[in-house]
Order: sequence, then structure tokens, then C-alpha cells
Amino acid sequence: MHDFDQQNAEALKRLWFLGDVHGEFRHLGTALKTAAADSRLPSWLIFLGDIEIFDRSFKDIMVPVRKAFPSVQVAFIHGNHDADDYDHWEALHDCGDAVALHGHVVSLDGILVAGLGGNFLGRVWAPPATPTFLNKTKAMERGPYGWRDGQRPSPRFHGAVYPDDVSHLAGLNADILITHEAPGCHHHGWEALSQLARDMGVIRSFHGHTHDDLSENYALMRDQLGFDARAVNLCDIKNGLGELVPGLPPGMESRS
Repeated sequence: MHDFDQQNAEALKRLWFLGDVHGEFRHLGTALKTAAADSRLPSWLIFLGDIEIFDRSFKDIMVPVRKAFPSVQVAFIHGNHDADDYDHWEALHDCGDAVALHGHVVSLDGILVAGLGGNFLGRVWAPPATPTFLNKTKAMERGPYGWRDGQRPSPRFHGAVYPDDVSHLAGLNADILITHEAPGCHHHGWEALSQLARDMGVIRSFHGHTHDDLSENYALMRDQLGFDARAVNLCDIKNGLGELVPGLPPGMESRS
């Protein structure tokens, strides 16, 4: 980890990982203005899910950011609340040139970032239990039974974590893994995500969802985990080194 951070410090500082925003973006504008004043704008804004928009597209919401800071690019994974209904899901994925990282490994300024969005949904898969559905296609088809009377599948099937997505990513390599759910080092986390990070050989992981930051506790388990796990709190921002980004509204800078 030390060598990775030293060799890639400048690129990592330009990757900003955003915790759950739940439709709130003012803190992002504040942080970007502060960064611009100090000539340290990020190259990428990477949302960790629960963006939670429905009345406007993600593309439209990002217009002011892209106009004011045209060099800044956007990437994201979805969270559980991004699949509360079809309006949420469609608004998020009407995203323009923002990069949907779910199920992919993408080079962001030379750093390989993998994304796994969504949450573990009991009726789909709650490891280590046997999954009901291996992939979203099967869930949306509702197995052999179909949907009666023109009903639509539950939108929450869009936001679930599926075994096929995990196994696909497990066969790839990355430097950083972002997930919405927490890995097993969190008391509400999932060992399946810890194993995924190890399978991919990542140096560091970031997650949202839990609305807390137990990164200091995670550090005590780093040797056991095999990677550096970081949480990003509600409306917090961390760079690729795992450092809190300064310039957030009063009361947010002190979050550990």
C-alpha cells in the first residue's frame, strides 16, 4: 500500500469518492470551489451510490458542475435507494457522459477502479446463503413463473447484488474497489465483499451505505483483510488516498 500510494499520489488525490448524497449536492459545490481556489480540483467525482434523484436526470443535475469545472468527470455506482422505484432508477441512468462503473473495471487517471453497486437483497441473495437468482435477467423474468396481468418486476431487483456480477469482477484485477455495501470489516458488512476485494487484488476499497466512518477500526484489521478498507460517511468526500477532502460545510470537516 505504501508503495502504491507513493507512486500514484497525485492521481489518487484527484479521485474524489463521495458518500451517499441522497439528493443533496451543496457540499460538493462548496468543496469544488475551495479546491479550485487552491488549484487542486479533482479529475473524477465518483459517487458511491444512494444518489437518490427522481425529479431530474443525473445528467441535468451535473450540468452546473460540468459548466463551472469542465475538466472534472463523473462516475458512479447505484445504491439501494436508487432502485426505490423506476423513476429513481431511470433518472440516475439518464446520466450523459458519466461513467456507470457497476460490473466494470475502468482506468481513471491510470488507477484501475472496479465498481459493484447495490445491496444484498434477501429474496435475491444474502451470502453465504444459496442465491435465489444468479443474475438480474433471471430475477426480472421471475424464474419460470413470469409476472401476472402486466405487472412490472419490483424495481428493487435493479438495485440488488447478484452472484454473476460478483463472480465476473472476481476474475478481473483492479487497484481500487468501490461498493455501496460495506465489506466484512463493518458490523453490518459482508464477507463476500472482503473476499471479492482479495480476489481482485485491490489495494484499497471504498464504500458508502452505512452512514458512518469506521475506517480507523478497519485499519486495525488491515493485515487480516488483505487490503485497505475505507468508509465514506453521509455527504463526506475522500480522495483516493483515503483522506477527507477539505472545504466541506461546517460540521462535516470533523468526521473521522
